[in-house]
This record gives sequence, C-alpha cells and structure tokens, in this order.
Amino acid sequence: MTRSSGGVASVSIHEYGVSLDDRKRRVQCKFCDKVVGGFYRLKFHIGGVRGDVAPCDAAPLNAREQFRRQILEAKDKTLAQEFDHPWNDQSAAAWTGGLLEEREVGESETSVSKEVAEYLLETGINARLSYSPTFQGIFGGNVSDELEVVEVLEERIKDVQGKVGKIRKTWASSGCTILMDEWVDGNDRCLVNFLVDCPDGLVYLCSADITDVAGDTAALQNLLEGVIEEAGQQNVVQVMTCSVTSWMFPVIKQIRRSHMHIFWAVSASDCLGLMLEKIAEVNDIRRVLDEATSLVRFVHNNEAVLEMFRDFTGSERENLFKPAKMRPAIPFLILESILSCKDELKEMFNSSDWKSCFWSKKVEGKKAAGLVKNSSFWKRAGMASKATTALIRVADKISSDSKPSIGFIYETMDQIKEAIQHEFRNNNSRYMPLWELIDEIWNGFLHSPLHAAAYYLNPTFFYNRNFHLDTEVSSGFQCSVIRMENDQRVQYLINKQATQYCRADGDFEIGYAEDEIKNAHPDLWWSVYGNRCPELQKLAIRILSQTCDGSGRYSLDRSLAEKLVCKDMNQLEQHRRRDQMFVRYNLQLEEANKNKRKGWGKY
Repeated sequence: MTRSSGGVASVSIHEYGVSLDDRKRRVQCKFCDKVVGGFYRLKFHIGGVRGDVAPCDAAPLNAREQFRRQILEAKDKTLAQEFDHPWNDQSAAAWTGGLLEEREVGESETSVSKEVAEYLLETGINARLSYSPTFQGIFGGNVSDELEVVEVLEERIKDVQGKVGKIRKTWASSGCTILMDEWVDGNDRCLVNFLVDCPDGLVYLCSADITDVAGDTAALQNLLEGVIEEAGQQNVVQVMTCSVTSWMFPVIKQIRRSHMHIFWAVSASDCLGLMLEKIAEVNDIRRVLDEATSLVRFVHNNEAVLEMFRDFTGSERENLFKPAKMRPAIPFLILESILSCKDELKEMFNSSDWKSCFWSKKVEGKKAAGLVKNSSFWKRAGMASKATTALIRVADKISSDSKPSIGFIYETMDQIKEAIQHEFRNNNSRYMPLWELIDEIWNGFLHSPLHAAAYYLNPTFFYNRNFHLDTEVSSGFQCSVIRMENDQRVQYLINKQATQYCRADGDFEIGYAEDEIKNAHPDLWWSVYGNRCPELQKLAIRILSQTCDGSGRYSLDRSLAEKLVCKDMNQLEQHRRRDQMFVRYNLQLEEANKNKRKGWGKY
C-alpha cells in the first residue's frame, strides 16, 4: 500500500531539484531547469502555487498535486492558529484571496456571506472559526456562521445528487464497475474510497476506515456487500482493486458465492507496473538500469557537466531525467533518453572540453566516461529498452485514454508479447523469460473471463482477418454468458444470436464495413447494429461498457478522506462529514466526467 501523508507516494522535494551551491541557496528544477532560491521555493514552483516564483509547466501531475497539497495543508494549519491572534489588514486581505477587493459596490452582505460559506465548505475549514471576532471584523460581522455553511452544503448536495442521479440511471443498461482506492495514511490508518465507473461518468459513493477490520474477512465482506447494494447489485458487472496487495482479496471467494454475476479484477495500470518491476529485477537489466541511473545523476547533479551536455545536444532544455505517471516506468524512460543521446554523449566524453573539465579527473567522472565508452553498456541498454518499450507505451495509453478499455486489453497483451518477440528477432532464449514474467502477472491478477468475452464481442477484432477464436476466448465468452445471465432460455438465445454475429447476418452485415467499425466505440456499435439480437446486444453492451483501469488514473484527493473520515464523533457530525465528502469528491470528478464524454463522442 502507498504510505503517505497526502495520499500519494511521499517523495522528497530534494529528488526533483539539483543544488547549484554548497549552501543550497540556488536550486535547479529537474523538470524545466529553472533556477530558484532554495528547495523551499522549488516546492512552490513544482506545486504550481504562485507567489515569489513562477509555476513549473513541465512538472508531472502527481508531483504537482503532492507539493501543492503539502503547501495548502500547511497554510490551513497556519490559518487555524492565526484565528486566535489579531490580524492586520494586509494579512486579512491576503487570506481572503482578494474576495473583499473584488466585491462590487453595493453588493449585499448576504452575497459575500454566502461566498465565504462556499469557501469554508470547499476548503474543509471548520465553520466554528467564523465566530472569531477577527474573522467577523474582516467582513463587517454577521457572516458565515455554521448554519449558513450547512445551508450551502444542503444546496450543493441537491445539485450534486441531481447530476449523480442522471449517471446512476444509466447503470441498468450499461452496467458499472466499482473501483476501490486503498491506501495507508500518515497515521497508519487503512482507508478506502469507493467509486463507480460507467461510460457516462464517475460517481463517488463513500469512504471507510478499515484499520480495525483489515484482517477480518466477514467485516470486509459486509462492507463491500453494502457498497454493492448501494450501487444496485443487479447493475454491478465487476469490482476492481487498485493494487495486487488489496486488503479485499480474502473477500473474493465469498463475493463470488453470493454474487456469481460479479467479476473481480485488478487495475491494468498496476499490473503493467508490476510487470515492469519484475522485468527490472532480471539480473542483466537491473545492472544496466543502475548504470544508467548513476550516469544521469552524474550529469544532472553537476552544473558544468549538464551545461556541456546541452552544448553538445544543441538544446538548452535537454534533460535525461524523464518523469512518468507510472513510477516503475521511470528507469526505463531514462534508459530510452540515454539511448536517444548516445552519439552526443560519446562525442562529449571524447572531447577536449571534457578532458579539460574539473570532473574528468574525479573518480565519478572517470566512471561515467568509462561507461559511455563501453560498447557492452550500449548493447545491454538496447536489449533492456527492447524488452519494455511496448509495455510502457501501452501503460501510458491506458492511463491517459478516456474510454473504457476492456474491449482492447486482451488483444493488447498479445500485441505486447509479439512486439517483444519481434524486437528479439524470434530468439526464444531471449523473449521467453520475459513472456513468462508477463504471463505470471496476467494469469495471476489481470486476466478475467470478461477480457476474453470483450475481445470476442469487439467487432474491431472479431471481423479482422487475424482474429483467432481459441479455447480461452470461447470459454471466456461462455463463462461470461453463464455468470451474467442465469436464465437458461436467455443463455440459449444469446448463443443462437452469436451465430448471426459470427456470420455477419442482418444488420451485422452493415456494421461489418471497416469504416463503421472504426468510427464507433464497440458498445456504441452494438447499440446501433445489435437490435435484432436483443439478448446478445444487452450482454455485449454491459461487458464492453466496463473499464480495465482503476481509480489511480483520476488522482482523487486522498487528503480529503484523511481529514474527514473519523470514527470518534457523534452520528450527526459523521453524517455531516459524509455529505461534505460526497459533494467535494463528486465535484472533483466532474472534470474527469467531461473528458470521458469527449473521449466517447457520438456514433
């Protein structure tokens, strides 16, 4: 499990900057190369918090969110402390973010009061702080009491419930996937967020602290049963964990017994990351990754060497350090970066500039130069890159794709293995060990009968001349039919209609056209061309509407649950906090839902 104080893997700011002097007064950002005054300002720079330093446009989202959250949380703590002390006008104006200055002349106190109540709700600041005389003095008194925050919350609840209600109505036809986001916070609490995913958007359901029941199968089953009932057990197609180390794994067998139609899955991104980790553990690959990392650190940690490297590449912003959404991919991306600059690195370390450089006489400099001049290093680097390029590209596509990808994952995994086989020129002794590592994760965690059924029902592949209906695919389809439809008469009709699909009879013949297949997502294709086979159409849409990727891609703000999930409170306060999380999390997911709908488009 991820262990953090802010909900993401905790990384020191020092990993993202290079100190340019002994006192660390000048620090260079590894993402955009901007020089700032110390690591403290670097945190504001990468976190995108404006102030004395401009935000970094090149920082990855996970790093930006982590440091932004740390800064804002620190500000919240300072704010809470300052409420007990007199403020001057300057500090008050700074805290309100210009709210007072932006008021139009004649604007009512009620309007400002509501704005402040909205702010208290959105930031999670306790409404009781508004009773402070200093706080009241800022706005002329009589603003944003607890009652008003409650009223704003109630308005937001109605608004969010309306939007969520529209999405929930689609679950009956499209089905849905329950996504679990699990982590351990800074207080060693085991927390989990439950989301529901469908083509029309994401919905946040609830959060739970399972610290006391993490090893209690019965208690975990009761928790998950409650979530399934909340989503509507007849609507749920699969339950997906964000990690292969999920606390919920002991519950799988029990859920299968009570809900045979529900499938269990692990996020594809996590499984692909685990595949990369397994490959990185191979002796020869581990060695070359360590060598590449040491070379990059040497170049980037020494200003003169980095400047020389950029002179030889002809780019003032050239960077060998490559950030990524998926941490296991970073060493391999660094390796790719080094390989792309192979000629420039060789030229640099053989140049007179290098020979006259201070670092060429040092042990670490000689080591770096020797590595670049070593033909064995480049050969091993090339082999390691060949082993993982396809995996990294697929992982990046899955994590950034706005469409559900269950209809493509089965074929995609075969394509990854074929790409590795091709890279190693069909040399069995080289590609088979990598295949075995991939299959270990695929068979143990990622593969589901739903993937085989989705491959079969995806017209993009089914009507392709290279489609191969093997035993695994046919059995996966039949397993899905039996588990998702317990009426034997309907099962018979589905299999009978599948024959028409195989022969491309009726409307399927029209949909068989290459342009028709390419222009629609598989489930939309079935909604247009499957009308004469209603039982098969219903099954196909429910399967192809599901995702194979988990909650990690949405970067939900875990710190919100860490602040608001608390057992030691009365029922009224717990209910208020649940409402607050429901509103704030679903508002966060609105943007993801907009992007998702754009990705789906219309047929």
